[in-house]
Amino acid sequence: EAPRCTLRFVQESDIDDEALRQNRIDLYIGASSWMEPEVKTQQLLTTRFVGLARQGHPIFDGEITPQRFIAFPHIAVSRRGLNHGPLDQALGELGLKRDVKLISPTFHSAIFALPGSDLLLPIAEHSLWRANRLGLGLRQFDIPVPLKTVMVVQAWHPR
Repeated sequence: EAPRCTLRFVQESDIDDEALRQNRIDLYIGASSWMEPEVKTQQLLTTRFVGLARQGHPIFDGEITPQRFIAFPHIAVSRRGLNHGPLDQALGELGLKRDVKLISPTFHSAIFALPGSDLLLPIAEHSLWRANRLGLGLRQFDIPVPLKTVMVVQAWHPR
């Protein structure tokens, strides 16, 4: 409980440590990234990315290979509006490229595009419990390319 606290979710930038230093934000929570030495960080959790699709999606009709994975349209999640990230780098190393048809600022909004479509959503596994509780008829699968584990941290400036 924090009765005098106001939470504001803001767009991520390339220089979040500067926003912390300049008192534009009080707390950063997100994937670990490089911050200036004076910024304090604390690891919250580690997670991995998995795929999410509607139940009955044709991706489940056979073995999920990298080639079948990229054969369907994808959702990219980026608070910066980017259509590429670590998954695209991993696919590129295999000479593959996915077709991003939708860019969403959050996983939470992206999951609503899955029912009734053939879109695939790479999603942080720790976010799935929320998606599963909504009863949208979604199914998880392993992404068929090696991806690094993601560390989620909180960071603040000790001002």
